[in-house]
Amino acid sequence: MRQSSKINLASAISAVAEHPASQITFAELVASYNAVKLDGSAQRMSKWVAAFGNESAWNLTSEKLELAAQAMLNHGYAPATANRDLSNIGSIYKWARQSRLSPRGFKSPTLGIRRYPEPIRRVYIDKELIERIKARSLLFRDKGFAVFVHLLMDTGARKSELLRRKWSDVDLEKGEILAPMTKSGQPRILFFTPQTRQLMLRFFPKRSPDGLIFEGRVPGQPVSYRAAWNKLTKELGASDVRQHDMRHVAAANLLRAGVTLGVAAQVLGHDPAVLARRYGHLETATLRQAQEASWKQN
Repeated sequence: MRQSSKINLASAISAVAEHPASQITFAELVASYNAVKLDGSAQRMSKWVAAFGNESAWNLTSEKLELAAQAMLNHGYAPATANRDLSNIGSIYKWARQSRLSPRGFKSPTLGIRRYPEPIRRVYIDKELIERIKARSLLFRDKGFAVFVHLLMDTGARKSELLRRKWSDVDLEKGEILAPMTKSGQPRILFFTPQTRQLMLRFFPKRSPDGLIFEGRVPGQPVSYRAAWNKLTKELGASDVRQHDMRHVAAANLLRAGVTLGVAAQVLGHDPAVLARRYGHLETATLRQAQEASWKQN
């Protein structure tokens, strides 16, 4: 093995320490993050950019962010929305630090902000509505929307996990999509059904490995499908059903099928503690059925 040349450690440390921070505004930081991550957060961040866009990205304080979040609550926003926005800002600052854009020793202003209590949203959507959603999606002009809807239901993935995927992440033969980095920070495999595979082959005859599965009119930028989803659910009289609810449905189905919370958390890339609070009652029911079945063996 070839050895590297001898290092002058004092000089090397000095060079790292003197690395200058990028002098950018909060708006420029958000735009840079969105250009790289493509996680669908641009629209969520628009109101924050309108409020703080011209300020230095490194001078934005916890107090200002907390006042803004409180103003959202006073204006009628749900605590969950404020919490998601703050988490999104925290992700942006984490990326900035990892990319060495921030000043040395910089700490995200979101670290000092308490999260607001929010009620657990328990979702129940019957199978009939699920089938109606899938059937209606097939009639949209953009056939990619139907594939997106079917993948949401098959995988239980976050919409950003699907919208950021390239065809090079897809194994059509195995019915798998590799999500190299998820919100939990861990890679995982998303599994989809043979029926969805057929839709992908039918609606995407040309598949460039470097292209996004759901690429929009701007190269490298995904379609959000927000408008299409809102139109679909409104037509079906289910305007309160969100894209993210498909993730809850997948979680519930896994647990009803007898999967443990630990396995379900791995499949969904979810926090096991959050999953337990939301769906622990379903695992308890499954465990009771297993115990009762064992009694019959005596």
